[in-house]
Amino acid sequence: MRQERHVGYEIKALSNLLRRKVLESTCATEEGDDFTEMQVKVLGFLAHNRDQEICQKDIEEAFYIRRSTASRLLKRLEAQGFVVRQAVERDARLKRVTTTPKADALCQQVMERIKSVEQTLTKGISQEELQQFLATVEKLKQNLT
Repeated sequence: MRQERHVGYEIKALSNLLRRKVLESTCATEEGDDFTEMQVKVLGFLAHNRDQEICQKDIEEAFYIRRSTASRLLKRLEAQGFVVRQAVERDARLKRVTTTPKADALCQQVMERIKSVEQTLTKGISQEELQQFLATVEKLKQNLT
């Protein structure tokens, strides 16, 4: 009996495999700090936006999370030494969130892992096949927007 393959299911399965491969060796540090996927994403967001003034509210909006969730997440990252919160001059109620060198090192490790997984993922696939795949993905995204 042959089962019908669904595009959405295959995309979700591939996404799960990619996430697992990228995070499997980067979600624990030498100091024993464990990370959730969301913590890694927030650290990446902060690292990529280091030239901007990022506050907790920006993180809430970027990731569509509640204030209480963002607060707990940032408190844990701060306690582990990955972020610091500093008062903003124009409004003492606001706290700018920045990464520490420890977080920057972790982000670098994640980027190297992503590069490695990308090489493994595309092994044996020609440039032409990759271009066709990316064009198809773009059409799928357009169909949903």
